[in-house]
This record gives sequence, C-alpha cells and structure tokens, in this order.
Amino acid sequence: MEGKLFSQDFLRDGIRSTPSWESQSDAALESFTDDIKRIYAPFTAASSENEQNTIAEIIEKVLNLLGWQSLTLRELTSSNTGREDVPDFLLFPDPQAKQLAHSEKKPDRRYRHGIAVLEAKRWMRPLDRGDATNRLDPGTPSNQILRYLSSVEVASERKVRWGILTNGAIWRLYWQGARSRSEEFLEINLASLLGVPGTEQDLFGVDPQHGIKLFFCLFQRSAFLRQEWDKENRTFHEYALNEARRYEEKVSQDLGARVFATIFPQLADALAAGDPQADTTSAAYLTELREATLILLYRLLFILYAEDRNLLPVRDERYDDYALRKIREDIARRRDAGDTLSASARRYWQHL
Repeated sequence: MEGKLFSQDFLRDGIRSTPSWESQSDAALESFTDDIKRIYAPFTAASSENEQNTIAEIIEKVLNLLGWQSLTLRELTSSNTGREDVPDFLLFPDPQAKQLAHSEKKPDRRYRHGIAVLEAKRWMRPLDRGDATNRLDPGTPSNQILRYLSSVEVASERKVRWGILTNGAIWRLYWQGARSRSEEFLEINLASLLGVPGTEQDLFGVDPQHGIKLFFCLFQRSAFLRQEWDKENRTFHEYALNEARRYEEKVSQDLGARVFATIFPQLADALAAGDPQADTTSAAYLTELREATLILLYRLLFILYAEDRNLLPVRDERYDDYALRKIREDIARRRDAGDTLSASARRYWQHL
C-alpha cells in the first residue's frame, strides 16, 4: 500500500471495524479472490500487453467483478494527430445515470451523470514518469489523472471528484478534495498481492488476503455510493476518510501515552541495569540517564516510522541486514513461540 490518502494504521487495522468491511463474508471474499486470480493467471511482470489489450483482458474484467459491469462509458481514445485530453472511462452509479449521459448532446455534459473517472495504461507502465517512446501518449500518468480530475470536477459541477489510475497491475485511487493530490492517493499493487510472477513481493506489507479485501472494499462501485447505514448519508470513501483521521488521532494519543507512561521508564530501567557504573541515587546520573533514554527512544521511533512508511529501502533485500523492522519481527516471533530471550547476550544491542 502506498500513498497518503488514508493512514496506514487505518488501512491495516481501523478499517476492520467499518460496516463495509464487516459485511464482506469470508466466502464472498474467497469467491472474489478466485475470480480475480483467473484474470491475472495468464500474465507475468514481463508480459508485453499494449493499452488496449490491458483494458480488454484485465481492467474491464476487474471492473466487472467490482460491480461496474455495464456502468462504464469508454471516452475518446488516441488518434493519428495525438491523444484526446479526456480520461479513458467515465463510471456511473446506476443504469439510469448512464442512460442520461448517453442522451447528452455535448460530451462534457456527460460528466454530470458520472461518479468517477478512470485512466488506463498499458500493462506495468510506470505511473510516475512519462513514456517518450509512445508518441500518442508520452505524458506522466499521475499528472494526467490529476489534470482530468480538475477539468471533470468543473464539467460535472463537482459531482465527479474521484479518479482511478491503473496499469492493470497497480491500482490507484485519487480524490480531488485532497490537500496534496500528488501525494494523497491510495495505491494497491494488486498483481503483487495475487503473486503474479516477476512482481515485487513486499515482505513487510499487508497480508495478501487483507490487501485483496482492501482493494475490493475501496474500489468496488458501492464504495462510491451513499451508504444506507451512515446517518450522515456519506459515501464509504467519505466515511472512511473521516474515520481514518479519527483513528490516526486515537492511535497517536494512545501511542504517546504508552510510550511515555510505559516504554520510556522500562527503557530507562534497562539502560541503568546494563550500566556497571549506574548510580541511581545521584541526581546528575538520573539526568544523564533520562537524556540518554530520550535519545535512544526517539531514534528508535524515527527509524520505525521511516521503515513503516517505506521512507527507507525496506523492499530492497540488501537493507535486511540493517532493518530495525527485522529485529522487531524476530523478537516478536520468538516471544509468540514462547522462546526465552537471553538477559545477557548483546546480539540485538550490537545490531542496533
């Protein structure tokens, strides 16, 4: 998962308590997973599908599984003189809206009946850099979707504010109302979650089953619709954005309280216990101990934060020998297995 549209804590844990997540049965998720695996089965990372084949063999089939069947409208595509500056698909909430769009004489007025736009790219095309080899579509895909959202928001009278960008493997969700649209998107590498050969496997990412359920909950058609169970009549995305902010605030408050009420004193006690020159009766020593504990604690928190948000190269196996996350996971695994950790061996400390 990449992007900052929803907090990582919410995507990993907070979303589990939302009605949309809870309403998805294990059987339904298993059926969805089986169906989507069949779509991706013929492909590897090295497959050389062009944009039209990617749309026909992957994107449209995935959209059908997500509830968009017969509720999409293909817009203008490339021509010999250049690419028309419109998104590939307009997505509709229901058949009536699509019928109304078809009745519009001016193409721009169709957007007033839509609910989202989708921009499609060839299989595995990079989404954050241009393609100089494609004279019809050389631009940067992530810039294109942002430009489309801006123009479509105006054309639709603010009815369409969500956009999807995909190369078949990676699926991104953009929101026009984000403070920083270039950073605040949601990215799910569906091909990686499905184990498509040659795709980069994130050893520290979410469980594939959890990731696939995230994809289903956040990209399915119903997520773009008003939720009957929500008293404020919001879409699931609007509800989730609000819940993500609340969850992040709660996690931050809980973490802060735990760090300074529990972890800080335990860490200080451990440092003192490991110091042969410790003098806990000395005010000067206690001040030095407090400062040393704070330095160590903040360094650990800084690295853990950077690793959890992929600001350090956690996906590069060469970083494994330096990753604090590897130490954390090794200790957690051993504790869960009931293993005994040495009170005197210094291997972990030397690694730190």
